[in-house]
Amino acid sequence: MNIQLITDAVSLALVLVGAALSFAGSVGLVRFGDTMSRIHAVAKPQTAGLVLTILGAIIRVAGSENLSPGERGDMGVLLLLIVFSFLTSPVTAQRIGRVARREGLYAPKEKMARNDAPADRSLNKRR
Repeated sequence: MNIQLITDAVSLALVLVGAALSFAGSVGLVRFGDTMSRIHAVAKPQTAGLVLTILGAIIRVAGSENLSPGERGDMGVLLLLIVFSFLTSPVTAQRIGRVARREGLYAPKEKMARNDAPADRSLNKRR
């Protein structure tokens, strides 16, 4: 067995698992009813699926016979994509969750605890 066959098999497995996780997140986004469940479905498996797919691509590029400087640069860009996805996905999910909580978008007000219920008035409105 040569190294290219091994890297191809590993990269294929990572890309397929990443694609399955991204698909599961998309299905969860469509199927879940409330906002908090949808945020969870988007943030967790989508990020993991993206990272696994990018890692599969990095392994595929690294396993080529002649690794040129341009391909090394491509691997650097792919690593930056992983870093930026880890930085932006949790922040985006937290901000969307906070807005949904403040606006009361995830449950009827009667079913929420006092601390979870949205404010009775907006900060922009004057009394």
